[in-house]
Amino acid sequence: MADFVSSIIDIVSRVMECSTKHLNYIRALEENLDQLKEEMTQLNELYNDVKNKVIVEEARLKKCTDQVDGWMKRVEDSRPEVDRTILEGTQQLERRCLNGCCPKNCWSSYKLGKKVVKKLLLVEKLKRDGVFEIVAENPPCPPVQELPENFTVGLDSEFENALSLLRKDDIQVLGLYGVGGVGKTTLLKKINNGFQKRNNDFDVVIWVLISSEVNMGAVQEAIRVRLGLNSWSDSVPSSSRASDIHTALKKKKFLILLDDVWEELDLQSIGIPLPSVENKSKIVLSTRPLDVCGAMGANKTIEVKSLNKEQSWVLFQKKVGQQTLDADPHIPKLAETVAEKCHGLPLVLITIGASMASKTNPREWKRAISELNKSMAKFPSIEKRVFHLLKFSYDKLPSATDQVCFLFCALYPEDYSISKEDLINKWIGMGYIGDFEDFEEAVNIGHGIIGTLKRTCLLENGDNDKSVKMHDVIRELALWIAGRDEGKVIVKLGYNLKKFPIIDLHPTVVETISLRNTGIIHLEKLPSCPNLSTFFFAPYNNDLNHINDDFFLSMPNLKFLDLSHSKITKLPTSICELFELEFLNLSFTNITNLPFEMRNLTKLKYLCLVGIEVSIPRGMMMNFSNLEILDLDVLKSDDSSEEFFEFEEFRCLNKLKSLRISISIFKDLERLLNNPHLCSCLMSLGIRDCKEICLPTLSASSSSHLSLGRLQKLQFLHIRNCSEIKEWKFDCITNVDEPEIGLFESLEKMFLINLPKLIISWDARNLHCAHFRKLHWVNLDGCHAIVNLTWLLLIPNLETLWIMSCSSLQEIISSSEESGGGGYPCDENTTFSNLKRLELFNLPNLQSICSHTSALPFPSLEIIVVTRCPKLRRLPLDSNRAKNTLKMIKGEADWWNGLQWDNETTKTQFASLVTFWVD
Repeated sequence: MADFVSSIIDIVSRVMECSTKHLNYIRALEENLDQLKEEMTQLNELYNDVKNKVIVEEARLKKCTDQVDGWMKRVEDSRPEVDRTILEGTQQLERRCLNGCCPKNCWSSYKLGKKVVKKLLLVEKLKRDGVFEIVAENPPCPPVQELPENFTVGLDSEFENALSLLRKDDIQVLGLYGVGGVGKTTLLKKINNGFQKRNNDFDVVIWVLISSEVNMGAVQEAIRVRLGLNSWSDSVPSSSRASDIHTALKKKKFLILLDDVWEELDLQSIGIPLPSVENKSKIVLSTRPLDVCGAMGANKTIEVKSLNKEQSWVLFQKKVGQQTLDADPHIPKLAETVAEKCHGLPLVLITIGASMASKTNPREWKRAISELNKSMAKFPSIEKRVFHLLKFSYDKLPSATDQVCFLFCALYPEDYSISKEDLINKWIGMGYIGDFEDFEEAVNIGHGIIGTLKRTCLLENGDNDKSVKMHDVIRELALWIAGRDEGKVIVKLGYNLKKFPIIDLHPTVVETISLRNTGIIHLEKLPSCPNLSTFFFAPYNNDLNHINDDFFLSMPNLKFLDLSHSKITKLPTSICELFELEFLNLSFTNITNLPFEMRNLTKLKYLCLVGIEVSIPRGMMMNFSNLEILDLDVLKSDDSSEEFFEFEEFRCLNKLKSLRISISIFKDLERLLNNPHLCSCLMSLGIRDCKEICLPTLSASSSSHLSLGRLQKLQFLHIRNCSEIKEWKFDCITNVDEPEIGLFESLEKMFLINLPKLIISWDARNLHCAHFRKLHWVNLDGCHAIVNLTWLLLIPNLETLWIMSCSSLQEIISSSEESGGGGYPCDENTTFSNLKRLELFNLPNLQSICSHTSALPFPSLEIIVVTRCPKLRRLPLDSNRAKNTLKMIKGEADWWNGLQWDNETTKTQFASLVTFWVD
C-alpha cells in the first residue's frame, strides 16, 4: 500500500512540475523576453568585437579561423529569428487583458513563451562559444602569389622561351639579362604569374627583389613570409634563419625568381638548396651584367632586347592614351616621331608617354621632339626616372678605366658601328690604357674592357664581329654623366650643321668637343677655352677644307686632336702651339707636308698618318722622344736631302711600343729589319711600289740578312706592286737560341698583291705547328708565277682564303714532290679544318683545289665563291662533307652545271645553296 501511495505522489509531483514548467512559459514570458533582449544585445556587442579583430588581422594578410568564421555565421543566422521572437513577444504582452495580467490566448502565449526560452538558451550558448584567444592565423602558403603586372609588349617570345627552358631537366638556373629599363623585371613577373595556371609544376614559386645593395636579412624575410614560417626575433642569427629556410625548401619542388641581381649570391648562406635534376627545383634570375649569369651557374641565358618600331608604338600609344591622340589630327604622326626617339627602351617609352598623356596641342609635341633632339636628359622625368636608374650599370663597372672608356664611346654618332681596333687605339692614345709593356698587352686590355662593357649591356654588337655599338639611350646616359648639360661636353652631328655651334659653347667649362658627319667647311678662331682637352672632328667631315691659322690658339691645353677624314690640305700654324698635345690623327686627309714647327709637340705619344703620303721635315721625329704609337702609311725618306726625314731618326724613338709603317725604298726596309727595337714593336708592315733590282729575295730565316722572320709582333703584312721580288723563302727558320719562337707567330692577315715574279719555297722539315698560328686571312692577287699554294698547309687556323688573277695557278694544294715543300705530308682531316670562306676569281688555269683527294672534310666552311675559273671542274665535296656548315656556293651558271660529282645525290644536296652571278 505504501508503494502505491508513493507512486501516486511521484506521478502527481511530475505532473505538477511539468505543469509548472509549462505555466512558466506563460507566466514568465515578460521576464524571459527582457532577458533575451539583454543577452542578444551582449551577443551583438561580442560579435562586433570579434568581427573588428578579424578585420584588423585580415588587413595583416591573415586568414580568419574556421572556428571563428563558423561562429560568426551562426550568430548572423540566429539574428533574424531572435528579432522576430522579440517582436512577437512584445506584441503579445501589449495585447494582454486585466491590466496585462492575463493573456487573451493561453495556447498562443504558451507557444511563444516556449520559443523565447529556446532562443534565450541559444543566445547564451553563442555568447559562451564566442570567447576566442585567436581570431585569425597566417594563411597556408599558396603555390603562386600573383604579382601586379604592367601592360606588356614584345615579351611573348622571351616568355615562351623561358617556360620551355624551365621544362627541361638539364636547366636548373636560367638567366635573364639586358640593359636597364628593357623589361627584365616585367618578364620575371610574367613568368611568376604564368605558373598560376600551371599549379602542378612547382610546390611553391617565390619572387624576391635583390637590388644593387644586397640585404641578406630582407631576402631571407621575403622567403620566410612566402613559406609561411614563424617570424624570427632580431636575435636569431642569419645562419639559423638559413637553416629554417633550407629545411622548408628541401621538402618542396620550388621555383625562385631573383630580380635585379648585381653580383654572385651565396644561395646556401641564404638557405636556398642548390637546384638539381634530383630535386627538380629551378632558379631564374634577372640582371644587367651577363657575367652575373655565369657566376650564378646559369645553364642558359635569354637576352631581353629593346622593342622594335611597331612594338614601341603600341606601348607608347597605351601610355599616352587614345583621347590625347585623337585630340588633334596632327598629333598621331608627331607622337610616332617621339616614340622613335625613345629607341625601343620600354622604361623611356613609359616615362615619356606618361609625360605627354595630357598634351593635346601639336605645338607641345613639336617642342618635345626638339628637346629630345637636343638632349633626352632635359625631358621631364627622364633624369629622375631613367638616367638615375641606368647609372647603376655605370657605377658598378669594375674600375675607373672602364668608366672613362665607356664615356668616350658617346663621342661617336648615334647608331654608329665603332671599329674595335679604332676604339682601342683611341683609348690608348687618350692615355686611358696605360702602364703596359708592349702594345699587344694594351690591345688585350682594350678588348677586355669592351668585353666588360658588352657583358654589362653598355655596349652591344656592331654591324660585324669587329665592331660594337652603343644603344642610343645609353649614349644619352653617357653624355649626361660626362656633363654635356653643364656645358663640359659638346657633341654635334649631322650634315645640316654648316658652322661651328658657337651658341652652345661655354668657353670656360667646355672640356670635350665632338663634331661628326657635319657640313662644316671652315673653322674660325673660337673664344678662349682653357679647359678644352679633346677635339674630335672625325670621322667623315668630308667638307672641311680650311682651318684658320689662329684656330688652335684658343685651346692651349688640348691633348687629343682628331682631324681625320677631312679635306684639309695644310695644317694651321697654330697647331705648333699645342704644347700639351699627346694624340694627333691626320689620317685620310689631303695633307702632304707637316710644318717643321711641329717639332715643338714634344709630349706627343700617338701620331697617326694613315692614308696619306706626307713629307716629314728632317729632325722633327727626333723631337718626338715620347712617341709610343706611330702609324705611317707611306714613308718617304731621303738621305741625300737636308730637308726631308731620314730613317735613322727612328733610333730616337726609345719609348715606341707600336709601329705601323709602309715602305717603298729597299734601303729603308733593310734599316728597319736590322733595328731590333723597331722590329720588336712593328705591328703592321707594308712593302709597296719597290721596283729596285736589289730586292730579288725575301727570307723568313732568322739568320738571313733580310729576314721577315724576326718580326714576332707583326700582325699585318702587305706586299704590293714589287715587280722584282722573285722568291720568298720559308727556309731554316728554326731558331737555335729560342726554339719556341715560331715563324710569324703573331701574324693575322697577309696580302700579296701584284707580285708577278714571286714564287714561295719552303722546307717542311724545318716547320712545326707554332708557325702562322694566328694567321687567319690570306689574300693573293696578281701573283702570276705561283703554280700551287701547298705552303698554306702551314697555316692551321686559316679562315679566309681570297685568290685572284694568278694566271699560272694550277692547284691550291698539290701532292707533287715538286710543290715546293719537299713532300710535305697532307692530312685530309686537318687540311683547311678552320676555313670559313674560299673565294676564287679569274684563275684561268686552276684545275684542282686539292689534288690528292676528291673530298675534304671542311668542318667550318661557310662560303665558296668561284668566278672565271673555267678549268676547275670539281669541288672537294661529297655528301658527308661541309653539309652542316656550308651556307652558300656562288658562281656562274655554266660553271656550276659543268661541275663533276661522284654522284647526282651529292650535287642535289648542295644545289639549294647555289647563287649565280648576275651580269
